[in-house]
Amino acid sequence: MNSKALSAANFSRFFAVLIGLALLTGCGGSSTTTPTTAPAVSLSATTLTFTSGVGVASAPQSVTVSNTGNAALSFTSITSSNGVFAQTNTCGTGIAAGATCSISVIFTPTALDPPSSPASGTLTITDNASGSPQTVTLSGTSTSVSLSTNSLTFSGVAVGTTSPAQTVTLNNSSSSALAVSSITISGDFGQTNNCGSSVTGNGSCTINVTFSPLGSGPWTGTLTIVDASGTQTVSLTGSTAVNNTVPVTIGFGPNGPGTVTASSAPYFNGIFTSVTVCEPGSSTSSSSSSTTNCGTISNILVDTDSVGLRILASAVPSNVSLKTLTDSSGNAINECYEFGSLNYVWGPVAMATVQIGSEMATAEPGAGANTGIPIQLISATSDAPSGAQCLSGGGGNLNTVASLGSNGILGIGLDPQDCSYYGGNGCTSSTTDPYYIGCSNTTCGYENMPVADQVWNPVATFPSDNNGESIQLPSIPSNGAANNTVTGTLTFGIGTQSNNAIPGSAGVYEVDDVGSFGIATYNGVQYNSSNSGGSFIDSGSNALYVSDETTLGTTDCLISSTDIGFYCPSSNLNLSLGLAAAVGGVPGTAGTSTTVSLPIENAITTLFPTNNAAFNDLAGGSCIPATGSPCSASTDSWDLGLPFFFGRTIFVGIEGTNASYPYGFWAF
Repeated sequence: MNSKALSAANFSRFFAVLIGLALLTGCGGSSTTTPTTAPAVSLSATTLTFTSGVGVASAPQSVTVSNTGNAALSFTSITSSNGVFAQTNTCGTGIAAGATCSISVIFTPTALDPPSSPASGTLTITDNASGSPQTVTLSGTSTSVSLSTNSLTFSGVAVGTTSPAQTVTLNNSSSSALAVSSITISGDFGQTNNCGSSVTGNGSCTINVTFSPLGSGPWTGTLTIVDASGTQTVSLTGSTAVNNTVPVTIGFGPNGPGTVTASSAPYFNGIFTSVTVCEPGSSTSSSSSSTTNCGTISNILVDTDSVGLRILASAVPSNVSLKTLTDSSGNAINECYEFGSLNYVWGPVAMATVQIGSEMATAEPGAGANTGIPIQLISATSDAPSGAQCLSGGGGNLNTVASLGSNGILGIGLDPQDCSYYGGNGCTSSTTDPYYIGCSNTTCGYENMPVADQVWNPVATFPSDNNGESIQLPSIPSNGAANNTVTGTLTFGIGTQSNNAIPGSAGVYEVDDVGSFGIATYNGVQYNSSNSGGSFIDSGSNALYVSDETTLGTTDCLISSTDIGFYCPSSNLNLSLGLAAAVGGVPGTAGTSTTVSLPIENAITTLFPTNNAAFNDLAGGSCIPATGSPCSASTDSWDLGLPFFFGRTIFVGIEGTNASYPYGFWAF
């Protein structure tokens, strides 16, 4: 056999290789075809159909123009062919590849066009794309019944007031009378009209619309007219005047001044405001169509270290009836809420609408409109009947004005609910938790409470300005200020309006997972919430409750050998306390830091003889030693009470509202 000859099998393999080489050659750069670049147009609609009264502009309808090509799209013109159709657009002279623009069209009929012969027109888009021009078919039918407008806007209306009326005219261009079935309105809007049951031929009637906002909004509603020709609607929108502040006053509170004795003393340094509570769905405006079952309660203590509105049941006006919560067995739900002082309040949980200034809490986030928020009514009874007693820890039940020092407590601390530590599950699964207690006629038992039924921080439920608040108090003299002469401002929201931004000069201090600074340092000793009672800011404490007398080198005030709970140093003290933010909510970590001065004067010899009510240097021990139970770093805490607020603006950021501070923050 000739060695150069190819067998049939070898020839087939050789031919296949040649074909493969040819195919590979076809993939080479010198043989690549350059892709075509061009714009392409896609329209969201090719027909638009309108209905409107003669001489009345319809609601606008839109067409979206998309450039689905890979080159810029240029427009030569965008026009409509019939004067009863008008267009406006955002397209300009062109759009880039992949971009979109919008064309808005309205229909304003000039004559009665029956359904059998509607007005017609064409929206024409001329451009540089293939298939230009593109067109949209327009069709419009006029009716003998028309409204003078299809929308009303109310702006800058103060909460709790009623706006001037705006008028809507219902026109009947037919020669026959128009029967009117109903005229209704929704939202925080009201209406009066002179339409009656019919509108005469070629006649009209007027509908006067007002806006009565219950809160900061924004608000929407609808005016609906049902008549023989069909249903006509007017969309309503409203916004309120910027008013996210309420005044606070420093004084003795409802108990008034008194004499300091071994067994009693006036309530110094109380910070008070007024709160309005309503039956859910009620209105604070007498012009509203809903019932007015509301009452304003004064002398409510403002507390930045507790959560929830708690009002003495005896202080709720008689015209306000609040529905209490029950469990699945129909048992009334009560709460035992304990404060850092070991005193507590006991009473049922009820649903209420809560208004503070112009801000209104009408429902929990995600709940139905006007369903209210859970608050606590402090009962005059001493405790649960049996089976689930309050864990008072040696404190007392603050169930009267005399013992509470106020008509209630507005808890606007770091948490959205009063059990929201550890991610909001503090009371949802524990069978021995001391908070929520279900009671039948004679027996009680602990209840697992879903987050929605826990007592809420009212600020966290506002429609806006709901991420926190700030308290601003002026500076006062070292010997104090008289009762009710010091006023400040409680401002809702942080960075939500022009008046509540944190200034650049302020430090922002993240709290740990139980609401304390990461570290407090005094005389070289570091305190955190793991090795001590922690350190925190608390407007509800009427003094600086800091450390113990031995650590600070001072003495407690004694009257007839009874410790009255305040410090009486032999000479004025000025403590230097280092404060550091927690990092990631971890106790004992140190982020942003500062050093603050805490002045302390002798309460009995220097402060109380002045008969003043407000003091910036009133202090007491966070631990009072007892025989066999000395105080130490592990028992001490640093409670920066109301004296710390004088001369400062202090911000309280609510947990879960800022990703950078998972458990909330203070700023000052």
